Amino acid sequence: MQAATTPDHRLQDNQKAYEQILDAVRSHVRRGYVESVLRTATVAASFAWHAPTGALCDPELERLVRIAVRGEGVVRLDRRRGNGRVLHVLTEGYAVGGHTRLARRWMERDPRPADVALTMQRGPVPPSLQESAERSGARIYDLREGFPTLTGRAEVLRGLMNGASTVVLHVHPYDTVALAAACLPGSRPPIVFENHADHTYWLGLGAADLVVENREIGRRVSRELRGVPGERLTVLPVPVEQASVTSTRKSIRAQLRLRPSQVAGVSVASPLKTAPIWGEGFDELLARVLPRIPELVVVVVGPAPDGAWSRLQSAFPGRVFPLGVVDGVQSLYPGMDVYLDSFPCGSNTAILEAAAAGLPPVSLQLHRGYAELFSSSAPGLADDGYAQNTEDEYVAALRALVEDRELRRKRGEQARSEVLAAHAGPGWADALEEVYRRAHDVPIADLDEYPEQVRDTDYGGTLLPFILGRNHAPEPARFGEVLGPQMDERTRWDLFVAGQDRSERRLAVRVARGWEDHPAWTMRLVQVAQAYPWLTVSLPPVAGDDRTGARSVHALEPVLAANGLTTDDCGDLTVDVRVPRFTGPVVTGELPVQLESLEALELILSSPLWDERPSSSGAHP
Repeated sequence: MQAATTPDHRLQDNQKAYEQILDAVRSHVRRGYVESVLRTATVAASFAWHAPTGALCDPELERLVRIAVRGEGVVRLDRRRGNGRVLHVLTEGYAVGGHTRLARRWMERDPRPADVALTMQRGPVPPSLQESAERSGARIYDLREGFPTLTGRAEVLRGLMNGASTVVLHVHPYDTVALAAACLPGSRPPIVFENHADHTYWLGLGAADLVVENREIGRRVSRELRGVPGERLTVLPVPVEQASVTSTRKSIRAQLRLRPSQVAGVSVASPLKTAPIWGEGFDELLARVLPRIPELVVVVVGPAPDGAWSRLQSAFPGRVFPLGVVDGVQSLYPGMDVYLDSFPCGSNTAILEAAAAGLPPVSLQLHRGYAELFSSSAPGLADDGYAQNTEDEYVAALRALVEDRELRRKRGEQARSEVLAAHAGPGWADALEEVYRRAHDVPIADLDEYPEQVRDTDYGGTLLPFILGRNHAPEPARFGEVLGPQMDERTRWDLFVAGQDRSERRLAVRVARGWEDHPAWTMRLVQVAQAYPWLTVSLPPVAGDDRTGARSVHALEPVLAANGLTTDDCGDLTVDVRVPRFTGPVVTGELPVQLESLEALELILSSPLWDERPSSSGAHP
């Protein structure tokens, strides 16, 4: 049974694992291995994104990337590019996903010509993005199609940047390609960093001339927990559209078999946002709310009708409808009366789209401090009209809407008017123009503005439920999946070595029986042991040997002699009747007497991290 760990210990474990990956990045910077720097930095950022350490950025990691790609060169900001073209950069585009939708709508509403660059697209480019690009006259550059290395993509991306007046980054938290491209020497256009992942760790300080937030709490967190200067921060509301729907209220309600007296509340969110992340899920809240408001029925889009939702459905027959994923969810809105924000995590885009459709929103928001990032908030949402701070207030506000049709109509019209004023039409267009103006006025991004990492363990503890490993730091190598084919064996073994305790960085192997029958193979094994003094080799005795080991020595001596060695100076190579107890990492099982096994062993041993001495946290190469 594994002992439970406290949030502080889990954050510390994650930080230790993160520092080990950072050691690999530092090592590659010292040796000038730029591609390896980008690959291991990607893994480090992906790890910190998923395994909270209490920090939402790391200026040192970004400086390591900058040193690797820029050297002694200088980056200059060219504000005079006059073609008006905008380059939108995404790590990946998705058929379903808020940040892809935001980028599409940005392009569609912006009168400027645009292009799209995808740095690490792992699947086909989604048709919706293709269609949006075609309507906007944009070209899509899937960099992975033509450039296998991250270094090559960064260089090509910088060339694409140089053809634009402004660059907008909609990138994932681990995107080293975009960061490296921005840090390459020479002049470049202003770069806008669209902060769609405002609640978590990300790379990008060294590329962000201007950080665009979607809401005020995002601006506060970037200023206080990432150290972004106020002059580099602005807010651009999420672009929202009032969708045209063909469904009628009558047909929707008939499909759900709702009575005329029933008031339908709808909620749209991913299952994660309704799960019991911090102790209680949305289903448990509704189980207390539904008995207190008898005419309320709830339609939930996203979570599947199983598990807790199936039980809630059984407890309230005809009043709970978990529909799973629904294409064109806005087609349901004409049949709905109220929008219920998801709980415990709000769904910002969903509540805005529902409000734009005229549904009065209601939200229970128990988060305080930086955790307000997990509540829905945005320009255009009237604080006194939708956000409730206690469960009793939530029930009272919801009951008032359920019991008063005119109040629903009035609040719905107010929500529609205020949201569309900020998130669509001239209001949004003016805000976009202000973003471009600010981007061309601010100084170039400067990592020296961020002298040290800011850590907040309280907020880090809030993020811990999202971690992939619950009671211990997860293995760093699993976060290399984002690299695709670039997560090669070299990178995998570098991460393996970095993850070992520095005082035990030796690798031990036990050779399979029969080595004496393969003198050439054994000769190569001896050469490997000599080349890498951090290797310990244990040989089993040859068949029929006695306690003196005479036969084994007799078989080994000519192999050693061929390498100019004797049994006295052959390094850490022994003949052992039993497998010894090794300290530190061990090759699992026995090393087969095959060429492939030696090739793999040498690949592991050739990592430069085996003989690296410990480096202090925050040290520069």
